[in-house]
Amino acid sequence: MKNLKVVVFMAVLSLCMLGNAQKKKVAIITFYADKTIDLSEVDAGANFIAKNSKLSDNPNFNLSKPLNDFHKAFFSNYVGEFDFELIPEETVLQLPEYQQYEANYGDYKNIGNQEAFTSVEGYKVVQSYGSRLEVKNLKPIAEALGADAIMFVRLDYRFKKTGVGKFGYFSIQSSVRIDLFSKDNNSIFQFSEIAGSKKKAVMVGGIPVMTPDKIQPMCESATQELIKDMNKKIDRLSKKVNKKL
Repeated sequence: MKNLKVVVFMAVLSLCMLGNAQKKKVAIITFYADKTIDLSEVDAGANFIAKNSKLSDNPNFNLSKPLNDFHKAFFSNYVGEFDFELIPEETVLQLPEYQQYEANYGDYKNIGNQEAFTSVEGYKVVQSYGSRLEVKNLKPIAEALGADAIMFVRLDYRFKKTGVGKFGYFSIQSSVRIDLFSKDNNSIFQFSEIAGSKKKAVMVGGIPVMTPDKIQPMCESATQELIKDMNKKIDRLSKKVNKKL
């Protein structure tokens, strides 16, 4: 009986070790937010475009707080639900090859010579719409990290209009896009989620008031609502992702 217990114990231990050995390793290679707010639902007129550009150029319009809030929630609430081993951030960010990497679709300056994007400290901006090319170029970095896959995380903001014509209110919606690719450039999954701010503001002449003190709190509110929505959906999302991994 004693020998049987030992055999069973060793079998269970071997299965556990095998399960751990089969876990995929994932490296997050970008975590950023776009400072230019999508205005397509409210007004695509030249005057509003100019106001929107001026806002994104304004150094007082800073999305670091909502971005860092989402980053904290991502690692505290979401990562543990996935059935993969996440390579520590410091390992990725301190890798010389990563620090020297120049993305084909990376950061750039706005008209006012301000950064068009805000990234979590240490991360490079690697825009998701160029992800296929970037994954190919990032393969040596993935291999240096021992990563089986790399992940892109991006936040965007857009105006949401309620009301008729020039009379109405507007709010801000926050959206997250998460893309995961194998180091060999195979798509594993793409996910997006969107949530609206609780805060709303009155439009003046059909145009939102484009000042940091009006828009930034709404971006922060929308991000908090996005975090709440993600908290509700992460279980379903993780099950879907884990099947693909």
